Amino acid sequence: MASKDLGRLFGLLRTFEHQKGIKLFDELAKDPANAAPILDELLLVASNHHDPQLHTPHGGLTVQSARELLRLTRPPGGLGLLRFLILYNFSLQKRVLTPEQARESALAVPPGALEDMRAAYAKAVAGRLGDQAAALLNRIALDRGIEAAGHLAIRVALSDLGRLGHNLSLAVSFVEAAAALRIPRGLVPLANLAHVQSLALAGARPVEIPELQDRGEGEADVALLEDLVQEGVFDRVEAVLRALAFEAEADEAYRPLLIAASADPGFLGHTASLAHSARMATRYLTPSENAWLLWKLYRTLVTHFGYPEFLRLGEPKTRDSEAIFAAFESSLRYKSPPAEATVRQALEAGVPLEEILAAVVDFYGNWSVGEKEHTIIYLNAALQTAKFLGRDSALLPLAIALSKLPF
Repeated sequence: MASKDLGRLFGLLRTFEHQKGIKLFDELAKDPANAAPILDELLLVASNHHDPQLHTPHGGLTVQSARELLRLTRPPGGLGLLRFLILYNFSLQKRVLTPEQARESALAVPPGALEDMRAAYAKAVAGRLGDQAAALLNRIALDRGIEAAGHLAIRVALSDLGRLGHNLSLAVSFVEAAAALRIPRGLVPLANLAHVQSLALAGARPVEIPELQDRGEGEADVALLEDLVQEGVFDRVEAVLRALAFEAEADEAYRPLLIAASADPGFLGHTASLAHSARMATRYLTPSENAWLLWKLYRTLVTHFGYPEFLRLGEPKTRDSEAIFAAFESSLRYKSPPAEATVRQALEAGVPLEEILAAVVDFYGNWSVGEKEHTIIYLNAALQTAKFLGRDSALLPLAIALSKLPF
């Protein structure tokens, strides 16, 4: 029966019948085992988000961000966020595209050399030929895998990162969704990404990224990088970023930038979200491309570097972790005391960072929030950054995000 009911829900997700859909979800949610397949289907359906009225279609980006958040917890935790996603899905206009249709369109494209396919894709995007671009990108995915297609799409996005970084963030989110769904289902987000790029990047001049041969003479040292950017010695920064990129440490090179973006997350969190998306893109890009993007963002994304002293952890005042965690949960529910104080106390008392992050996700359903899409996207960037930075630096992204988001 559960399997039959899941099938009914999956069918409803493609309609606007929100009352039937949410009622059925509430029944299915009583079994936490249903959460994973529901989220998987939501990701596929939201990847079809298409609304010509919107400058930036946030549907796929929002659901992929929520998926990353939900991976920080496990059912029955996170069901409040998943329930919101069900309702949110019914508000999205969608393109009618199935994995089978995406595959058929891709197979109609003759196979060719990778460089020729890349050039053809860039030309299709520049010419606003969405259907052609979608077929080309998916032909690359079928022949060479999702990572090859992802590299091309993200590389094209580097020509114009977009207003508030949306072009890069969208490219990374669609590629990550494709990787999660795998072929053939992953062809749907790739096809829709091609359509998005053919609108957002039409006429954009391809950026020239120098093909570097080696790491150069810089030191692959993140601690040195932190010192240099704090002191403003930027004539040495580019060489360090290049060395880190060629030593397969491009993601670690984002550490000082993520700290700076966490302190000043920008309008609706777009600065922090772009820094997070860029770090996620590192595994798809070449060392030369990573070095180029790192240098661009270090020069343009933020103005101040360094971890704020007032947010450094101190010695715990008590080891009663149960009482401290209860106070933390109370601050998430009522915002009194402020989350900065209770997150600090929890971290200082030795509460595992993983438990803190999971609790934030679990309490989403209790919050009355404003701008839902950007709330989820920024919250995910903050929590993923906290996880990446680790316990000693996690207070910064958590405290700033929990104070700024409209809870």
